[in-house]
Amino acid sequence: MRILIACLLLLSANFAYANCARPGVAPEIPNGATADEAGMKAGREAIQAYVNQLEAYKACLKQQADQATADVSDQQKSTWLAQGDAALDYANVLANRYSAQLKLFKERSAPPAK
Repeated sequence: MRILIACLLLLSANFAYANCARPGVAPEIPNGATADEAGMKAGREAIQAYVNQLEAYKACLKQQADQATADVSDQQKSTWLAQGDAALDYANVLANRYSAQLKLFKERSAPPAK
């Protein structure tokens, strides 16, 4: 699945019509087993900002497909929409990875049970 997402995102740079800026590399997700509270908070903020960029990218691609001129093929429009969907799928993957690390952090940080 990750390979498919990466391929779809990389394809966006190859089309002459593409006007939407694809977000760069995703921020690193903090390691819940070793990160401190400030590191987890900074990681959450960085991931959220990146997810927002991916959502904006998807919206841009949809708008681009919706407003495309007659010389843009239906296949190209479908590709843009698929790239937007892949970006949103990747946002979900990142959010799930962060959640898993947050769970580790909370388990490690929880006071011992008496």
